[in-house]
Amino acid sequence: MEPFKNEFSFAKARRIAESLKQAHPEFSAARFNRGLKDALEPLELKQRMHLLADRIEDCLPTHPPEMFGILLKTLATDESNSNGLRGFLVWPLTEIVARRGMDHFEEAMVALREMTRRFSAEFAIRPFLRERRERTLKQLHAWCRHPDEHVRRLVSEGSRPLLPWGGNLPELLDAPHPTLDLLEKLHRDPSDYVRLSVSNHLNDFSKHHPSLVLETLARWRKNSPADTRLEKLAHHACRTLLKAGHPGALELIGYGSAKSLVLETFSLAKSSVKLGGALGYQLIIRNASRKPVRVMFDYAIHHRKANGTLSPKVFKGRTKELAAGERWKISGSHSFRPVTTRVYHQGIHSIEPLLNGRAFPPLEFILGK
Repeated sequence: MEPFKNEFSFAKARRIAESLKQAHPEFSAARFNRGLKDALEPLELKQRMHLLADRIEDCLPTHPPEMFGILLKTLATDESNSNGLRGFLVWPLTEIVARRGMDHFEEAMVALREMTRRFSAEFAIRPFLRERRERTLKQLHAWCRHPDEHVRRLVSEGSRPLLPWGGNLPELLDAPHPTLDLLEKLHRDPSDYVRLSVSNHLNDFSKHHPSLVLETLARWRKNSPADTRLEKLAHHACRTLLKAGHPGALELIGYGSAKSLVLETFSLAKSSVKLGGALGYQLIIRNASRKPVRVMFDYAIHHRKANGTLSPKVFKGRTKELAAGERWKISGSHSFRPVTTRVYHQGIHSIEPLLNGRAFPPLEFILGK
């Protein structure tokens, strides 16, 4: 698979330059491209984005509203427009607006509104929430009614307190929780894309205010009992709480108590696995109660770190409704294919079954080359 950083390859950077030249004939593509290929080579994705933003800024008029106007002319007008910019190529443009738009708020908001429709301005809106919070929140409330789902999704995703890659805004977690009023307007949005973002936002809150999240979800369900989409939203919003076995989250989503579940057998296909291979496992669960129980099976891999200690990561398994006394036989495997987000270390690891949030005794295995 091609490295993610190649979303900003030299060839794609030249596409940005070509679009800027069409939008602003005075733009110097030669100056933009000078030494760029070698400069990009050692950089990762976000570093490349920042470098391209630097180059673009350096080749455009310095007055922000004039600059933003040129940037907007480079955007794809519709799906059939192959010359205009969309996708990752818009990211450097949003970065420039974030850098230069603080003292030109209205023009910056127009630019981000249009750019998010071609990519996402979720990272670029965050400096405005940090420096111009009340004014930005007012703009976000207005965008809740925007006809484009990408703009509405910017409202909930861009204001997340703990947005990955976006720089945390932990102050938004503090009372009176200013972003929750935005979610009140969006939790029944017709777009799955927007509702998924609402659930991500609530999941951020669940890490610090679990009771608040559960109360909010219960109230939404009570107010709209016929809206079946809320079940999916609630499940996704509670995923961190469910992994942790939070009793209130388990009850809200409809899982029974783990006390009635018996792990009759748990075994591994082999005691060791090579990097790039997969570890097979099998277990049998029995519902020992006299009532049906909805069961959530997850598992944690306790990865060996460089210092020899073990660090757990929970992986999603599957769910099943078990009748009274029913047994559930599960067979599966966990891949140890190399990934860019994890460094594997040889040695003893372990796998730990999790049933409705309750941890059962783990089994050890050896990861080798």
